[in-house]
Amino acid sequence: MKKALVLAGGGTRGIYQLGVLKALHELGEDDFNMVFGVSVGALNAAMIAQGDLNQMAHMYDHLKADQIVKGFVPNDMSLANLFNERQEFIPALKYWVNNGGIDISPFYETVRKFYDPEKLFASKIDFYCVTATAKNHSGVLVNKQMMKEHGEDWLVASASAYPAFPVKEIDGEQYVDGGYYDNFPVDYALQMGADEIIGIDLGPDPIHPLYLDKDDIWYIHPREEMYNFLTFDRKQMQKAKILGYNDTMKTYGKLEGWKYTFKPFVYPDYFDEYYHGLLLLETKIKMATSINERFRSQQVITDLLKGRMYLDHLSVRQYYYGIMDALLELVGADSSRIYTLDEARNIILAAFAQCAYEDYAYKPMGIIDLAPYIKSLDQKGIVEKIIHANLYPDHRLFSDETMMTLYPFEVALADFVTISMKHLPEESHAENRSV
Repeated sequence: MKKALVLAGGGTRGIYQLGVLKALHELGEDDFNMVFGVSVGALNAAMIAQGDLNQMAHMYDHLKADQIVKGFVPNDMSLANLFNERQEFIPALKYWVNNGGIDISPFYETVRKFYDPEKLFASKIDFYCVTATAKNHSGVLVNKQMMKEHGEDWLVASASAYPAFPVKEIDGEQYVDGGYYDNFPVDYALQMGADEIIGIDLGPDPIHPLYLDKDDIWYIHPREEMYNFLTFDRKQMQKAKILGYNDTMKTYGKLEGWKYTFKPFVYPDYFDEYYHGLLLLETKIKMATSINERFRSQQVITDLLKGRMYLDHLSVRQYYYGIMDALLELVGADSSRIYTLDEARNIILAAFAQCAYEDYAYKPMGIIDLAPYIKSLDQKGIVEKIIHANLYPDHRLFSDETMMTLYPFEVALADFVTISMKHLPEESHAENRSV
C-alpha cells in the first residue's frame, strides 16, 4: 500500500500546506511513502521527506521578500500600487528586462539552507519534484537519483516561474517552473503506483476537478481566493496556514462547512422548511424572469451556490453551508475562525437586526434622504429590504416577480434570515434589538 502526498505550487501561499500538514499529523494521516511537489511545493516536499516539518514551519514563520528575491517586490501587483512605488520598482524592472527575470539569488540561499541532501537520501520516503522544459514545457519528473548530482538546481528549476523568475539551466538544458506542465501532479503519483493520495492544491478552483470526490484521493484546497504568489504580508500568510488546517479538518469530517468552518452540529429543524421553500423559489424565479428561455437557468440559486463552491452537485447539507457562507461573507465575518452554529447565526442576525423592526427606513422619507438611501442599496442593503418586506408585507416596494427577476440570490438569502429570525428564542430578540 503506497500513500502519496502531492503538493501544488503557489509561492508564499505554500504556507497553506503547512497548515494542512499540521492537521494531518494530528489525524495520524502523515504516514507518506512518496511525496511529489511543484515549485514551492517541491521545497516543501523535500523538507517533508527529510522529516523537517519544524524547519518548514520556521521558514514560513520568518519568511521575508529578501529571502526570495533581491530588490523591490510590491505587496500587490496593481497598477496603482506599482505607480505609487515606482521609485523602488523601476530598478527591479530594469534588472528583470536585462536579465530575463528578477534577481532570485536569495532564493538559492534559502534552498541551500533548508534542503538537506543527507537527510533526503537517508529517508525511506520517495521524493519527486516536477519541472518543465523551457522549450516546449514538457514535464520532467525528478527523482532521488537525479537529485544526487543537481539537487539544489532541480528545486530552483521547479520554482523558476518565468518570466518573473529567470529560466534555470542544468547540463545545457533550460528549465522553468513545473507549473507550466502541471502545477498539481496527481497523475505522476498515480503513474508511480500510489494507492492513496492526499493532494494539497493552492487555489479555490481545483486544477484537476476530475479527482474530486474519488475514492482514495483526498483533495484539499482553499475555499477562497488567497493572495498574490509573491505576497509576504505576515497577517495574510498566517491566515492561509489556519485555513489549511481548517480545510483539512473539514475534509476528514472533524469540522464542518465549506468556506466558513463550524464545529460539528445538527442543523436546525427549520432548515428543512427553508430547503423545501427554496425548491419552490427556484420555480418561482424561473417563472418570474422575462429572460429568453434559452438563457434561463432551471435552478438559479443552485447554480449560483455550485459556482461559489466549485461543486457539480449539492447535498442538502451543502446547501446549508453555501447559504451560511454567503451570509457570513456578506456581513464580513472572519473566515479563519471556527464557529459554533449559534455563534454564526447570532453574527448574521445581529447584522440584520435593525431591518426586523417596523421603524426600519425601507424607503427614503424625502429628498434629503435620497442620497444615503441610494448608497444603502448594496447587496446587504437589498437583503435587508427584502427581509423587512417579508416581515411587513405592506412595506413592500416591489412585486415578488420584480425582486425574483432582479435579485434572485438576495431573495434566497433574505428568506433564510427571515425564517431564522422567526425561530430565534424570545430572549434573544431583546439582545439583537440593542445591537
